[in-house]
Amino acid sequence: MNFFSYIATRSSNTSNSLLLLFVIFTIFITPFFPIAWHLILYSISITIVFLLSAIALNDYQPKIFYATVLVILIEWLAETLSLSLLTQISFLVNVLFFDLIVLLFILQIAKAKTVTFRVIMESVTGYLMLGLSFSILIGLVCFIDPTSFSFEHLSGEMNPSYSYFSNYTYYAFVTLTTLGYGDVVPLSPAARSLSIFTSITGQMYVAIIIAALVSKYLGQRSKDD
Repeated sequence: MNFFSYIATRSSNTSNSLLLLFVIFTIFITPFFPIAWHLILYSISITIVFLLSAIALNDYQPKIFYATVLVILIEWLAETLSLSLLTQISFLVNVLFFDLIVLLFILQIAKAKTVTFRVIMESVTGYLMLGLSFSILIGLVCFIDPTSFSFEHLSGEMNPSYSYFSNYTYYAFVTLTTLGYGDVVPLSPAARSLSIFTSITGQMYVAIIIAALVSKYLGQRSKDD
């Protein structure tokens, strides 16, 4: 048994639980801290989420682990050097990595023969991480064109020592769930296209995953009977 197989066997359930907890912390708990803390809190949380994702996706180690290390290096270099181009690259890499993680979670769920608590937890984690990926993508759009959305902080001078990720997360999940309060409005064609894509993706994820889980559960019940 190699190193990655050993890690997967010993810590699979624990890593899934911790991953879900840190995703919840990133989305729901971090905004309660003082805004001056957000920049470092989000950076640390996202880094931990990346590492736990690499462990939780035991079907795809070790390649996903090496990709995780690369993404983390780019993330922290962008935070440290504060270079515009590197920041854009970091945004894009984070989005692609989150989307890859969600896709791998879906494939891992599809491979599961029975509906267990772990499978349900993975489906919830995948949905929340999908929202985080759209949050980062919205942040990238705002970074490139500050007039894309009607966020209040974009109407004045932005503080480089603050993180506005909670604003992007709020809009991403309001759109992903098709709740649509209307207090934040997409203004540019690219922002509107992204909003449409976000809402459609959210509905498709719920429909596909629930259909897959129900189908597996019914098949499982029929075998038991």
